[in-house]
Amino acid sequence: MGAKGYLVTQFSDLHLTRRNNDSRSEPKLFGKLKGMNKAFERLALSPEAQKSDFILFTGDITDTGHREEWQHFWRTIDKAKLKKKSIIIPGNHDMCCLGARLPRSEKKLVIEDYKKFRTGLAIGKYPRTKYPCGIKLNDKIVVFAIDSCNKGNPTGITNAMGHLGYQQLERFARELYKFREVKVKIVILHHSPNIPGNMTALRRGVDEMGDFERWGMEMPAEDRRVLRLLCVTHKVRLVLHGHLHRTETRYVNSIRYIGAPASTQPNKGKYEFFTYEISQAGGRVVAKLATLKE
Repeated sequence: MGAKGYLVTQFSDLHLTRRNNDSRSEPKLFGKLKGMNKAFERLALSPEAQKSDFILFTGDITDTGHREEWQHFWRTIDKAKLKKKSIIIPGNHDMCCLGARLPRSEKKLVIEDYKKFRTGLAIGKYPRTKYPCGIKLNDKIVVFAIDSCNKGNPTGITNAMGHLGYQQLERFARELYKFREVKVKIVILHHSPNIPGNMTALRRGVDEMGDFERWGMEMPAEDRRVLRLLCVTHKVRLVLHGHLHRTETRYVNSIRYIGAPASTQPNKGKYEFFTYEISQAGGRVVAKLATLKE
């Protein structure tokens, strides 16, 4: 905690690979991104990360969930001394299959996906976590970590879809009530619970999405509506996500939704990520887009 209050940094969509010169898995045929591992090493040592009281990793830490990718992540944050202040949620690349799979029951697919993610966490001896969970950072701040991944997907076509499910939403409501007296409530999940339609996207100054692209990424309407209702009811300040690899901040029913860029993907020669300054009294939260030269 600094003299002005608390500082929180959000890193998202690192897409770490087994070797630094490996390409990120993406639908491009040419010009696929490389160098994410080295970029993250620099980000972990950035002044913002070093000064932060807490670091939020909002999914897609790895590109394929491979053991070597997780090993690089844990080595990097160990070296940067970030482990004790890190909070991690899964992204679809950490957990879900990115290609074809042999037919199995949905239950077996879910077990396989969870095992893949938990194996990665276990490498760094990260506490076994059941999502959603409320993590009280101090008397003023609580972070609610939610798993929005589409577990048990049979093909790569559906791996990017967000899904919360009734049982998780019910547990989330209980967690919100448990920490109802905490002033600053922050929700983190990987998938966007608010992908705008084309007219809204134009008004916000962000890229439009085609119908098929939105279908492949959009959280079911019932999930995102219940999530929003619970957040409004319990006065959540921020809903933070990644997944779309684009910077977006907007208010939805008085709640501030912030979409993080892919932290290891340069934009005009700079790496970008969000920081959040929270006053000691918890009455003010200031979000800033921080940059680091490529």
